[in-house]
Amino acid sequence: MQRHWWVRIAAAVHSAMRTAVYTAAALATLTVGGAMTAPLGAQPRVVVETSDGVVLSTVSPRFVIRSLGFGAVRPLRITMRVSENFGVQPPFLVDTTFITNDTVRVLNVQNALPSGATVYWTALVEAGTTAAISDVTGPRVVPNWVEMLDPASRGGDRLDTRQPRFLWRSPAVSAAAGPFRYDFEVTTTNEIRTSTVFAASNIADTSFVLPVALQANTSYRWRLVAFLPGQPQRIVVESPGSFVIIDPPLPTATIIYQNFPNPFPSPASPVGTCFWFDVGEPGATISLEILDLRGNPVFTVIPAADGQTLFPAGRYGRGTPGSGSNCDNRFVWEGLTNNGQLVPPGVYLARFRANGGAPVVRRILFRGR
Repeated sequence: MQRHWWVRIAAAVHSAMRTAVYTAAALATLTVGGAMTAPLGAQPRVVVETSDGVVLSTVSPRFVIRSLGFGAVRPLRITMRVSENFGVQPPFLVDTTFITNDTVRVLNVQNALPSGATVYWTALVEAGTTAAISDVTGPRVVPNWVEMLDPASRGGDRLDTRQPRFLWRSPAVSAAAGPFRYDFEVTTTNEIRTSTVFAASNIADTSFVLPVALQANTSYRWRLVAFLPGQPQRIVVESPGSFVIIDPPLPTATIIYQNFPNPFPSPASPVGTCFWFDVGEPGATISLEILDLRGNPVFTVIPAADGQTLFPAGRYGRGTPGSGSNCDNRFVWEGLTNNGQLVPPGVYLARFRANGGAPVVRRILFRGR
């Protein structure tokens, strides 16, 4: 019987819209026990609210269902349905029924709606022998499950690092359904076939730094598969254009730049001071130490914890593209000794040496903490 009234109401609404005479009077208050239909304006009625616009902000929307004019009759039986057709008929994306005594109920959709779907919804409320159905809301558009951000130019991207950072985003999703997970792949194509250069699975973040170096002057594309654990839908997106690694010319000389910020700490860098240096071909053995004004060792920057002293030709100390920092944390002094003790404020010296040659010294002013 319950199903019978739902189908009758949905069919009546859909028919009225098709004949272009759909008005608010097409929705009625019904008496389940007889044939009486009350005109619009008579109570009760049902209103379904959501804070989203035409494009939803989440794949798991939140509905506020208001049951008005039902008087003291309890309980209320509420059926909420979401579908991809205007008549809100099967197949349903959401089809849930619950019993309540409250005239205002919040329904948080637990499962994620399909990526990019156009949806409609309505709610049926029954109390005793009386029932009312809300207006059909829609069309509303479910946001795409994943969107590539960088590199993602249709005309292609030129990157100056062999280990680029890839960025993407996804809409909000309920805790019960989420979080989103991603499979990631970088490919290259020649005249014969497309080959996978690197792949990673089940990534939880929306950024990924490639752990392997790509070849310069080679065209690549990247691919994502977005999914939610426990749900069958898989959304595949591919970069709209290719990207190419462009190697900047290698340095011709080995030099160290003035550390920055200097003095430090500063509002822009409240922790430490950063060192940039270049190593010319064919590479060099590097040391970088912090001394006090008497020449006593205070801190060793290079070699660091990883023990590296031999550096191939290249540029060092710069932050990774996309990291939001212009400093490599491996080449930073934070005003500490090798034992982790804070040094007094004052002037210190950075002594840089390549291949055991003559040192280059930079002055550092430490403000203290």
